[in-house]
Amino acid sequence: MPPRSCAAQLLPTDAMTDKKALRAELLAKRKAISSEEKARLDAALVKHIAEHPAFLSANALLCYLPIRGEPDLTPLLALAESRDIPVYLPRCDKNGMRFLLYTEQACLTPDRFGILAPGNDAQEVAPTARTLCLVPGLAAARDGTRLGYGGGFYDRFLPHFEGKTLFALYEQFVFDTLPHGAYDFLIDPKSIMTEKGAL
Repeated sequence: MPPRSCAAQLLPTDAMTDKKALRAELLAKRKAISSEEKARLDAALVKHIAEHPAFLSANALLCYLPIRGEPDLTPLLALAESRDIPVYLPRCDKNGMRFLLYTEQACLTPDRFGILAPGNDAQEVAPTARTLCLVPGLAAARDGTRLGYGGGFYDRFLPHFEGKTLFALYEQFVFDTLPHGAYDFLIDPKSIMTEKGAL
């Protein structure tokens, strides 16, 4: 396989100091991706994740339903279920984020942010070392810094998660550096996945 480009991407100096402005800029950039290009990128991401050892060996999958232009990884839900791998989706409320069992027959209801999620009576995941969590977000840096949406739900969840993680995003949202706060959880850079594969 020929080597692929690892060209550096730098952020404007002023964007480095203002997470709110950076989030707005990146959300607009992601929204501007055409539907045809997004479908191509999503298909490539799904393929790479489906072939990743962490997915192939998973005993449970923690995923999410895409919002605001996030990569659409929903084909992995059906693939996991076809392999008898239980799927869990996040539900956020005033007490934090819980991953609850999803099935094709499940009745999804909006959580506090209006995102569809399994009902509060659904079974909650009991993660193990083989559980795979697909992490959402806006951007990543090569040092493992992740830029989310500001709620901090994954920053609080991931330090106590003993399984494996993969952060799926489009390569144009991988940078050399990103703003990083004291409470931001650093992910393993090797867990960053783009349409070209693992970072």
